[in-house]
Amino acid sequence: MRTRLNMHLLRVTLTSSLLGAVLSVAVTACQNSTTAAHKNDAAIDRSGKVQSLQRQIQERDKLIEERDKRIEELESQLDALKLIDQDREKQRKPLRPPTTLEPSP
Repeated sequence: MRTRLNMHLLRVTLTSSLLGAVLSVAVTACQNSTTAAHKNDAAIDRSGKVQSLQRQIQERDKLIEERDKRIEELESQLDALKLIDQDREKQRKPLRPPTTLEPSP
């Protein structure tokens, strides 16, 4: 009877130990899985931020390119206006010197 009781206690102890080990492994696996999932979420979040920043850079580069083209257009127009202004100034100047009137004696 005592041997049966000892055997039963031994089985209960071994089962408890085995169950404890299995639970320990399961908890560790869950923690690792959660950590891995968190890392994946963080990587996805960073990836999204990187893509957003890349889009912003592309948009900024496009705006800069458009601005530079507009500046070139305006500079060209300004040069044309300067030429027109110079032509007008030349036309205003008399071609012959003005005659001076001398007082009559």
